[in-house]
Amino acid sequence: MGGQREKGSLIGIGALLTLVAASLSLAILAEPAQGLTDPALLEHGDPAGDLSLPALQAVTATVFLPLVHHMPVANVWQAEYYSNPNLAGTPVYQATERRVDYAWGTGAPTGLPQNLFSIRWTGWWNFEAGEHTFFVFADDGVRLWLDDRLLIDHWQTGGEDHYGTATVSTAGLHRLKLEYFEEYGSAAIRLHWRRTDLYPRWYGRYYQNPWVESPDKYRQTDDTIEFDWGEDSPTGLPTDGFSISWSATPLFEAGSHRFSIYADDGYQLFIDGSRVQEGGWADGQGGGGEDTRYDLTVDATESHQITFNFHDRGSLAEARLWIQSLDQPRWTAEYYGNKDLNGLPLTTKQEPVLFYDWGFGRPYAAVPVDRFSARWTGQRYFHAGCYCFGLFADDGVRLWVDGELLVNRWEDGRATYYSPATYLDSGYHEVVVEYYENTGEAEIRLWWE
Repeated sequence: MGGQREKGSLIGIGALLTLVAASLSLAILAEPAQGLTDPALLEHGDPAGDLSLPALQAVTATVFLPLVHHMPVANVWQAEYYSNPNLAGTPVYQATERRVDYAWGTGAPTGLPQNLFSIRWTGWWNFEAGEHTFFVFADDGVRLWLDDRLLIDHWQTGGEDHYGTATVSTAGLHRLKLEYFEEYGSAAIRLHWRRTDLYPRWYGRYYQNPWVESPDKYRQTDDTIEFDWGEDSPTGLPTDGFSISWSATPLFEAGSHRFSIYADDGYQLFIDGSRVQEGGWADGQGGGGEDTRYDLTVDATESHQITFNFHDRGSLAEARLWIQSLDQPRWTAEYYGNKDLNGLPLTTKQEPVLFYDWGFGRPYAAVPVDRFSARWTGQRYFHAGCYCFGLFADDGVRLWVDGELLVNRWEDGRATYYSPATYLDSGYHEVVVEYYENTGEAEIRLWWE
């Protein structure tokens, strides 16, 4: 080891001497000395030019040292906390943070007043080239920049969702800056983003009839199609006998893609204007109120226009459509004959998706109808983004991503749960979902947005 250190030192000294010598040579060539003719004459080789140097002409040596660039720390936030609502003066403190996802209620961050405070987050984040949408919930004011381009500007009071979309032309590190202030009352701020050319938002038309017949009652953009209204309905629509038509034009990468569908009562699926599948739409038609699927294979990256029509004609109302690549490693699914994942699994399967409604039934014959549990483990490929994971579970559920526990709702009940905003760089990430069913209906679904 000592000989290697001595050899390395000699090499380092030699490299430095070489750098100095090269710098001296460059200095002599770069600095025209007194007595040289017009450089234009030298360039054209004029024989009349006096090319001599005075005998004692001094030459000043210039040593050029290499520039040191300090690369920013990637994929973290640098946060500045202020005790006023204007980001004025010196921050009370600074912190390095992994996510912006806070709900303080009527409280405040540690060290700040309960009201009238502000925060600035800045960071360099890896982005893929493509269209990105940024989702912000703020109570109160918020501003967001991407590479000095202002995407969201709502510097006023009120709690609401905000959206900004930008096309990133060059993959790599890009600078985000988020500013926030709280006036009075509740305080909250959350930011996440994703590629919406691949995982689109859906343009929805909402109708007061069950057949998506004009005129529509209203229109809105939905982040995902993951709705469970129970015996209720969307705002402004009748409890029974309503319909919705969602449309988007996502980019499909080469390979196979699965449309996982659940519609209670019925649905129609169109691709590029052609109806490719429907269920429970007409009187007496099967395929409604149950999990179904449609697979699409494309040979190259290309866009397709997708329309998903849904209607409810009575009783419970639930609409779900989740599109995902089948060119992923399969989930390893382990099913247990108890609620606590104890002992050896009754059966182990390799499954392509995690999107199930077993109703009052069971996953497999070897698994009991009630009081069972399951664990899914898989490597999933993500495009760079800051995601919120969604889970619908009846009953308990837990979610880990890359070893971090993001959702922990190990309890009876039927509900939708969301993870905190989590940044994932491009590549494969380990996802683990644990679930248990007590009694009654059994359902588990996973998506991200």
